[in-house]
Amino acid sequence: MRYIYVLILFICMLGQAYGQTTAKYDPKDYAKKAVWIKMIDDPAVNFFEVEKAYKIYWQHHVKPEAEHDVIGEHAEREKIPSRKKQGKIEQENHLRMAVKKYENWHRKMLPYVQADGRILSADEKLKIWKDQQQNSKK
Repeated sequence: MRYIYVLILFICMLGQAYGQTTAKYDPKDYAKKAVWIKMIDDPAVNFFEVEKAYKIYWQHHVKPEAEHDVIGEHAEREKIPSRKKQGKIEQENHLRMAVKKYENWHRKMLPYVQADGRILSADEKLKIWKDQQQNSKK
């Protein structure tokens, strides 16, 4: 009986150790899923990994056109009777908004990226800002 408890404890410890060594985002999913959408919401994410996931995803998928690139798009959307087509349009709109969010995130985070891909935390950004304010007063 004692051996069973030891075995269970060993399995639990092994599972916990394995869980700590695995990456949060699997690079195998970059081409299949839009993992970069979740990645940009993670404050501890590596900037270069997000860029890589974004580029790999769009190498395997068709990037949706920007809003209002197609003349009469709104009127055409209202004429579509098929739910399948409406679902596809909703999915494209979701991706279109995600692309805009990514591009905005990319532009805002770029100045705060370290050489290893780490993005400065809010506290580190605040410290830099305070230092700049003090230097400008001198």
